[in-house]
This record gives sequence, C-alpha cells and structure tokens, in this order.
Amino acid sequence: MKVRVLIVEDEQLIRWSLRQKLEACGYDVTEVENGKEAFAAIDKDTYDLVMLDYKLPDMTGLDILRKVREVDSDVVVIMMTAYSNVETAVDAIKLGAFDYISKPFDMDMVLSTVKKALETTKLRREVRELRRHIDHEYGTDSIIGQAPCMQELFDTINQVAASGASTVFLRGDSGSGKDLIARVIHYNSDRAPRPFMNVTCTALSESLLESELFGH
Repeated sequence: MKVRVLIVEDEQLIRWSLRQKLEACGYDVTEVENGKEAFAAIDKDTYDLVMLDYKLPDMTGLDILRKVREVDSDVVVIMMTAYSNVETAVDAIKLGAFDYISKPFDMDMVLSTVKKALETTKLRREVRELRRHIDHEYGTDSIIGQAPCMQELFDTINQVAASGASTVFLRGDSGSGKDLIARVIHYNSDRAPRPFMNVTCTALSESLLESELFGH
C-alpha cells in the first residue's frame, strides 16, 4: 500500500511542486487549499503524513494541527511557512509537529525531512500495534479460570497492578504460571511502557546473579 500524504497549502504552484516531487517518490498525494477542505479530508481518509501551511485563508495551521492530533496521534505533521519565527515554531512543536520548514523550499531538504517523518509514523504505528497485542495477550481476561480461588487471584492482580508497589513477590510451584502473572501485573500497571526483563535465576551462578541484579 502506498504511503499517503496530505498537502494543505493555499498557493497552487507550491502544491503542484510538492505533489510532483512526492509522487515521483511513489507517494499517494492529496492536496487541499484551506482549513475547511483539510478538516473534510482528515475526517474522510487516513494519512501517514500531513504537510501543513501555517497561514491559510480561513484559519492557521495550528488549528488543523490540533485536529490531526485528535484524529490520529501517530500521524506526523510538517509545518510550512514563509513567516518563520521562533514563536510559531515553538508553538507548532509543542502541539506535536514533527518539524518546521520555511519557504522558499530546498526540495532535497524537504524530501529528506519527509523521509524521516514517515519513518517516525511507521515506528509509532508499530509500537501501537505491539501495545494492542500485549494488552490483549496479558490482560486479566486472557487467564482462564472460573473457580473462586482464580477470581480471588484476579482481584489481587488488579489491586497489585494499580498500586505503587515497586517489588512484588510471587510464590508457586514450577509451572504454576508465576511468569505469566508477573507479566500481567507489569502490563496492567503504570510500569507498562517500560521494558519487562525476565531473568532466569537458576541458570546463573550466585556471583553472576548478584552482578546481573545489582551491578558490579
């Protein structure tokens, strides 16, 4: 599937120039000339990149940037303007713009920025898909069990995951599911965005285990 790019720019010649360059790179390009058309395009279709002029006839690019972030926070936005100044650049970056380029364009720089922006979009969507997979695989509903003792375990897992506890001690026979429970607690807690590191202690010598856990 082709990468989809939306160009929001009121100057026809600039839109044409950008479209020619981007389509030559194999991108699927849509162009609009004002904020109203941009809103309609964003509501109708999904884009991988939005190239957005700061000054439009009916609104500023920042208004559209907010809309893009609300609809799909993974989409990267490149702001374009002939009125470059520090304040507008800072405002755009604060609202989530990936980068900020000034007119007149250096097309080589534009294409380089577009390539980097699209790599960011790809990574964001891969992370989101991985997070969705993890949430499904390690949700409490992924553990099978209807017995009262299992329901009590689920309640305990939810309580521990919601707590601020930094250390949780799990006990159980080999094969009873301690590793699974540890992962479920981790991925349902505030620590979920951080890595889950599994260390098999029995495979390490006493001195090496100490170094692995606490450093040299």
